[in-house]
Amino acid sequence: MYSINQEAYIFLATIYGGILIAFIYQLYKIFRSIFKPKKLATTLQDAIFWTIITAVAFYVLIFSNQGDLRFYNFLGFLIGVLIYEHVLAKPINKGLNYILKIANEFLTDIWKLIIYPFRIGYCFIEVPYTYCKRKTKPVYYKSKRILNMPHRIINDVRKFAGNYFNKK
Repeated sequence: MYSINQEAYIFLATIYGGILIAFIYQLYKIFRSIFKPKKLATTLQDAIFWTIITAVAFYVLIFSNQGDLRFYNFLGFLIGVLIYEHVLAKPINKGLNYILKIANEFLTDIWKLIIYPFRIGYCFIEVPYTYCKRKTKPVYYKSKRILNMPHRIINDVRKFAGNYFNKK
């Protein structure tokens, strides 16, 4: 037999457990919206998610009332999820989106910082290449036309001879 204080503690612990479960679910939804996994990865992620949720529920039940299952335990989890969804979800979602935006900007800046020396090296290679290509382009195309001239002459002679002999 539990006292009223212990039962209230157990009920509040299960409400907190429900809030934690809803928060984990929101993180899971954000993760899935970012990465858009395929079928096999979704199955694996679902298994991991349900394992974590089971562990959280088990932890809450073990440490709040030594694992005794009562109706108000399930009611507490349900109320916790509803409190999270109707009261806490929007501000926490805004906060998580802000944190993800800051993290994305930070990682983008780090990536730009890492890639900067390679871009400089590429410029040292590209600028002379572009300059040389621009200067040699007319010579290249003229030499290509000159080298293809015998082939073009043979084709023109064949075409002319074919047209000449087909008319008579």
